[in-house]
Amino acid sequence: MTRRRFRQPDMAKLRAYAESRMTDTIRISRPGKPAVDPVTGAETPTGEVMYEGPGKVQTSGGMASQVSTASGDSSNIGGLVPEWSLYLHLPISATGLREKDVALVVDSKDPDLKGRCMRLVNMQSEKTLATARRWNVQEIPEED
Repeated sequence: MTRRRFRQPDMAKLRAYAESRMTDTIRISRPGKPAVDPVTGAETPTGEVMYEGPGKVQTSGGMASQVSTASGDSSNIGGLVPEWSLYLHLPISATGLREKDVALVVDSKDPDLKGRCMRLVNMQSEKTLATARRWNVQEIPEED
């Protein structure tokens, strides 16, 4: 029996291709403790920018499923509700990020994405041959 030789993929080319599709500009910050003005007592949010560069916002899903809510909402009992997952794709070089870091879409070809904020939930691309860092994220709603 002859052994088949497995040809290793050219990861540099694959990663470059993945990054070429990341056309949004993303800034990821790690929230810090608020600074308090000693005179006024006013709090100012602080944080450290952990990453700024290319990225891509991605959704998937839309599969209809039966969902019951914790609020007791019974308006859709027995109905199907589409469920969507939200992801943020970053270059493989975007390291040191953690859960609860906050991503801001600084610029995007989609004007509706610009200014949107998301909290990093967990990375879903922990694998040897990853072409990008893919994070599950949760959108942070805008304050009115």
